[in-house]
Amino acid sequence: MMEQIESPQTLAHKPNPLEQTRNNELAPRANSIPAPAKVAGVSSMQPLPPRRSALDSILRFLGWTLASVVVLSLVMMAAGWWTVNNMSSQIFGSGTQTTIVEGAPIVESIRRANKQILIEHYNAVDVDYTEAPEGWLSILGMRQNFVVLLKGRVPAGFDLSQIKDDDLWISPDGSKVQLVLPPPQIFADNVSIDFEYSRILVQSDTCPGFLCKDTISAYQNDILPQGRQLLIQASERSGIMQEVVESGTLYYENFLRALGFQEVRVIVRGTE
Repeated sequence: MMEQIESPQTLAHKPNPLEQTRNNELAPRANSIPAPAKVAGVSSMQPLPPRRSALDSILRFLGWTLASVVVLSLVMMAAGWWTVNNMSSQIFGSGTQTTIVEGAPIVESIRRANKQILIEHYNAVDVDYTEAPEGWLSILGMRQNFVVLLKGRVPAGFDLSQIKDDDLWISPDGSKVQLVLPPPQIFADNVSIDFEYSRILVQSDTCPGFLCKDTISAYQNDILPQGRQLLIQASERSGIMQEVVESGTLYYENFLRALGFQEVRVIVRGTE
């Protein structure tokens, strides 16, 4: 019998036994690879949420605490302001301007100062004291002589007890005021000797005690009174009275303006 020869076209469409065998062997292996297992309750397409750190929690706590403190402080400040405002309105009233129209209380408050010392001078003077027996005993040449350097303070001001009610004038609308002060004066009773810096410059005593004063008596009864008078005269020459006038005028102008007066005039009696 003759074998049938296949044409090339037929061979091309006929499957190759070797390739078919290899494909059959690889197919079970590919099917044997297991698919990734799914975790129960977790979707493979959804990421896990990030865990909150401890630092983040602490910062959140501090932030809320600070905000609470600020709010509480604002509430307390508002309450305090309301309390102070309410008390002020009850004590001083709702008006903000006070006009003084009565002069008697002002005069009384000024008069209470009595002797008001405004200026004080510190001076030094030389006191020359000499004592000798009188009469025929003077021919004996006995004498007592001291030259003392005295330093002291001389105060000056106003005797406000001399102010009268009509020395203060206030306009009907309470905006103007005029005050008349008494003349300035030196308070001689308040002159003080600075014994620490005073000293005896010259001392000569040939007079016995039964004819002349002893040193202590002469010092207390003659030297000190004469020294006080010399200190007063030195202060007058240095212009202490004019300083009292200027200082007193300025002082009481400021005093009356502080009471609410707009126009103030202060006059010192004897200097008009």
